[in-house]
Amino acid sequence: MEEKYVVALGVACMDEYYAADQWVAEGEKGIVRCTGSKVGGMIPNAACVLAGLGKKTYMITALNSGNNSRIIREDLEKWKLDLSYAITDDGVPDLKCIIVNTPAERTILVSDSSGIRYPVEEPLRELLMGAECIYTSMMEFHRLEGWEELAKSLTENGVKLVFDLETSTFDSWEDPLFQYASLLFFNEEGWKKMKSGRTDGECMEELFCHQAEAVVITLGADGCYCRSREKEVRIPGNPVKVVDPTGAGDTFNCTFTACWLSGMELADAAELSNAAGAHAVTVHGPRGGIASMEDMKKRMELFRQERGEAKS
Repeated sequence: MEEKYVVALGVACMDEYYAADQWVAEGEKGIVRCTGSKVGGMIPNAACVLAGLGKKTYMITALNSGNNSRIIREDLEKWKLDLSYAITDDGVPDLKCIIVNTPAERTILVSDSSGIRYPVEEPLRELLMGAECIYTSMMEFHRLEGWEELAKSLTENGVKLVFDLETSTFDSWEDPLFQYASLLFFNEEGWKKMKSGRTDGECMEELFCHQAEAVVITLGADGCYCRSREKEVRIPGNPVKVVDPTGAGDTFNCTFTACWLSGMELADAAELSNAAGAHAVTVHGPRGGIASMEDMKKRMELFRQERGEAKS
């Protein structure tokens, strides 16, 4: 029996962390203190979570042959990602994400990567067609040549398309990719953008008219709302001391994805993912949520005990 695998598609970058006493107004000068750097990128962070949960994970990204890309490649491979289909292109710039933490808020500045494209030659097409699912964003999927025909072919071949939908990762609710999506993750602002003046019910009805099997809305400290074709569930947040929220959404999304692929019930998948995301914010760096499924379940039980809900 061939090993099942997932494919993650997205750009990788270096996350540079800074601290400041306050954010400055446009045109003003401010002092920041460098607090370190880590390999990041929304989709690579998520892919590392999938690999940590035991899923064979291929990472499709574009890197140049420079030193920064070497560091990125070595780091991703350390987390058990398979980069054998990654694209090497010296036209790809060194990308970074600048994260500035102030007492009031976290501000993120992301390098423009709009020029990156992924040619879909036969080896890559075969890899995509054989995947259980493809985890990415709509913005990233658009980088694939012939993306709309490819999305149609993938879904006809039984490949699940899983999209992370923050406001910056899709243009509008009219994107054709919505009709091919099997699992959709929105944060609160992404869901507002999706609604565009429509009701929650109207949006859900539209999504479930197509390929969607589940829609998940993460609510930060307030937990999450998850809905499938048959059920819906809302899970409250787990109170924790926030150290760094970077990567918490990725941890939630990919924990849920792994649970969903395994056939776990909606409520159990939601609670386990909620616990994983809550733990992730208590650790510095975008990979703080990486753990085995066994460890994730232990954390969920600890949160239950703190709420006085331990199962007998």
